[in-house]
Amino acid sequence: MRLIRTSVLVAVLALLVASCGPQELVTLPEIDTSGSPDGIVDLPADVPEVFHKYFDRYAYVPTPHGRRIHFLVSSGWTRDQIKHGLNVMEHLLADFPGSDYGDDKSAIASAMADRKATMVFFNTEEDLNAAMRSGLSRATDLSMQDLRANECPAPGDADYMAHVTRDASYEEIWHLIHDYGVVPTLPEMIAEMRAANDEAEEKGWEGWPEEEPENHPNEYVGVLLDNYYDLWTVPPTKYEGRDIGPDDIPEGHSHFGVYFAGSRALMEEKDPLAWTLIRKFVPPHLTYTPELPLDFSGTFSMTFAPEVRYTMKTRHLRNVALMGDGDADLRGNAHDNVLSGNAGANVLEGGGGNDMLDGGEGSDTAVFSGPAADYEVIQEGDSTMVIDSQSDRDGTDTLRGVESLQFSDETVQL
Repeated sequence: MRLIRTSVLVAVLALLVASCGPQELVTLPEIDTSGSPDGIVDLPADVPEVFHKYFDRYAYVPTPHGRRIHFLVSSGWTRDQIKHGLNVMEHLLADFPGSDYGDDKSAIASAMADRKATMVFFNTEEDLNAAMRSGLSRATDLSMQDLRANECPAPGDADYMAHVTRDASYEEIWHLIHDYGVVPTLPEMIAEMRAANDEAEEKGWEGWPEEEPENHPNEYVGVLLDNYYDLWTVPPTKYEGRDIGPDDIPEGHSHFGVYFAGSRALMEEKDPLAWTLIRKFVPPHLTYTPELPLDFSGTFSMTFAPEVRYTMKTRHLRNVALMGDGDADLRGNAHDNVLSGNAGANVLEGGGGNDMLDGGEGSDTAVFSGPAADYEVIQEGDSTMVIDSQSDRDGTDTLRGVESLQFSDETVQL
């Protein structure tokens, strides 16, 4: 099984239809999303019909100077999937202070806004192809990159928790950022991408499309992002709804064998130029806060456990939030976590680092790994500080909306 970058197909189809002659291109009007808590709205009636033909919702990521990177969304996407796409875009465009290429990404975002960069969220690849054949690309002035609903599991949904579907959101959103933001603003990064790609090809990296070597560094960085955040370290079991066979991904590889360093750890060991490059653009942790689905139940853990498949990727999160009023639990990791509960009964375990645990409404419990005598508890107003006297264990946690402290030997009511 080989990957086909459908944005290449979009470009080819656009060239094919260009021979039809010039016509006035339509654009997106200013769309008000202020009435929506999550920024996702139904596509307004005054939006040109060509957009209504394929999409029913709209969202955007803001850029400097009050401009936008657009998201047009088809009917098959859940709100949680849309929010995941928005989060990934915001993460990849978040400043990474002190880094060579990511210290200030405002110029990248502004260049994307200049070019009306737009993610188009189709239901399936077939829907994408049908839209391009019928003239979507030649009718608008948008610079588009696609992502499909069957390649974007949302944190906390059943697919994500079972680590079933390959998450293509980082790779495809990177392509939009690369084409319309990085290319115009970061020639030094483009040159470093080419050098790293070329060395990786000598080691076995198979860039695609094979006949377009000029595009291989772009695809290469998309692959690096996936592996830097360990999306393939535990192999997914489906690709765009199709089963991934047991022999489709060789041990230690990703992307069906085309890349030889299929995890963050293997990148550092086997592809040092990639390791150096990726850390010049994005931070090691994920900067966004997933809001879990309203019907989420059980425990969402960000502590890596080999027997829990999805934790290979959640270990790079720092923050997570429960929504709604169902009983559910959150477990942090060694980062300084922010764990936000909901209106149900929640158990919040920060783990290492100095964490913020907010239980919200309901009867909530904070968990600590040692006996009560090892901790100092300080209450100030509506917040509580729990300070672990043992180094390198639970750190100092700040609690709000938490009614009980569960230690290894007893539970204390606040």
